[in-house]
Amino acid sequence: MSESPRFDHLLHCVPDVPRAVGDYTAAGLPAHVNPPHRGMRNGAWRLDTRYVEILTVEDRATFSGSPFGVAIADWMPAIDSLIGSGGGALNFAIHVTDAAETAERLRQEGHSAELTTFTFDGSPVSFREVILKGAPDWAPFFITYSPAPEVLAQQAAEGRVNRGVHDLAGFVVETPDPDASAAWLSQIARVPLDRTGRVVELPGGHVRFAPGTADRITALLLTGGRPPVTALHGLAVSNVTSEGDA
Repeated sequence: MSESPRFDHLLHCVPDVPRAVGDYTAAGLPAHVNPPHRGMRNGAWRLDTRYVEILTVEDRATFSGSPFGVAIADWMPAIDSLIGSGGGALNFAIHVTDAAETAERLRQEGHSAELTTFTFDGSPVSFREVILKGAPDWAPFFITYSPAPEVLAQQAAEGRVNRGVHDLAGFVVETPDPDASAAWLSQIARVPLDRTGRVVELPGGHVRFAPGTADRITALLLTGGRPPVTALHGLAVSNVTSEGDA
């Protein structure tokens, strides 16, 4: 079965979700905020099936014991660092046809891949995530939803999908060795590189690697209208022309 990988969402950790949502909206990226849930709070700039998730941990003890907290325990040092420094992007999700099959394929390739199923009491929505162990903090995880993302996006459309005039072309990962990092991501995601060898052409959101010491996601690249050139809680926002073609 084809995995059909495509960009699903990016995680942006912030100290204060309502404030960050307000700043996203003021920058022309209309976002919404959700109520707290099991120690965490999130919001999103939702584009279609894709979105940027804006999140924080409000109650560490409650969150640590939740299914999400248990599954992402290895991410907590990076999350704490980002929140403590004012915010920043953590990692991103790649949607695949069947997360279980992707997990098995990654294991056969020698990766340590953990598959977790998440359900919600009283809700028909569930999803499965594949998290790579021992990977860079910016590394993707893989996700499959039930029902499909297109159905969920249609259900959420009433009052929630208003991306404004801008679209997400991709994002920048700054790493000490952009060529090796791009090749690694291309291999695990089964997504081709562009001719430069530094852009993984992930449908829905290309991943551009740039040299630097940050070793994390540093910028969103936007198209449509006149995208802002600014920074939102540790995450730069730029237009594609200012960064080269994404």
